Amino acid sequence: MRKARDSLAAAWLRVSGDSSSPVNSRLWTQRRAEFREKVSDINVKVDRLNMIVPTLYQQIAHFDKVKEEKTVIEQTQQAQPTTPHQQTTTDNSQLTLTDVWRQLKALFTS
Repeated sequence: MRKARDSLAAAWLRVSGDSSSPVNSRLWTQRRAEFREKVSDINVKVDRLNMIVPTLYQQIAHFDKVKEEKTVIEQTQQAQPTTPHQQTTTDNSQLTLTDVWRQLKALFTS
């Protein structure tokens, strides 16, 4: 499931920059279809596992394609740096290691 989520997130990052492009639109549609197919394959494996396990509490619920897709998009949007974190230095100033660590910390704590 992680690989499927990562590939969809990568496609979302590529498309989110320029969603008006027909190439990006086609790419996004294709990646969504691939993601939904992978989720269907995973659900088939879940069915097989559920047939093997002896008790109900050991069974795994199916993954919802739409819900998983929305989750990936939301997590990707939250992980993208926003303008407060994208502080650039001027040509006259020196970039110090402390500044770099502060910016990295700000990226991962938000």
